Amino acid sequence: MILDAAPPIFAADLRFDPARSTHRLGSRIGPDGGHYILGDGRIMHRIWLRCDPAGVALAALIPCDSMTETRLQAVSDLQRWLRGTASESAVSRPTSYQSQRLDLLLSILDLRGERNATSHEVARRLIYPRLDVGRGAAWKSSPERRRTQRLIREAEALAAGGYRALLAGRAGRQK
Repeated sequence: MILDAAPPIFAADLRFDPARSTHRLGSRIGPDGGHYILGDGRIMHRIWLRCDPAGVALAALIPCDSMTETRLQAVSDLQRWLRGTASESAVSRPTSYQSQRLDLLLSILDLRGERNATSHEVARRLIYPRLDVGRGAAWKSSPERRRTQRLIREAEALAAGGYRALLAGRAGRQK
C-alpha cells in the first residue's frame, strides 16, 4: 500500500515510523521513498512510504483499478494491526490444497522457463515423479499426458495475468 503525508484538512490520526518498528521484516530506501515489509508471523504488510513519517499524519493513496477493494481491505487491516486490534483479514487466503497447487504451477513455469522442458519431462520430474509415464505412443495416449498439458496451460495462463485475479480475491473456479 502507498502511504503519504495526509493533507492538513483531514483529521488523519495514522502515525507511525516503520524504520523504528520492532516488526520490520525488510526495508529499502530509494529516491521515491521507503519500502517496508512489516509483519508479526501471522500477517504481512508491504508499505511504500513516500514521505518522512516523523510527526506527520499519514494517508493511504488508493489507485482506482480492479484491485481497489483489496487495497481498501489491506489499509483497513494495517490500521487495525497498528492499533493492536488486528483480526483475521477478510482478504481471502488460499487453502492448503490451493497453496500446493499454486506451488506446482510455479514449479512448472520454472522448469519450462529454465530449460524449455517438454510436457513429458514436466510429468516425469514434477507431476508423476514416482511413476513411469511411458514413451512414444503410450505417452501420447495417456491420461497423464492430458493432465500434464492442462496443468501447463493453467500455469501459462497464471503467468499471463491470471495471478491478478488471485490477488484480487477473484480466483474463479477453485481447483
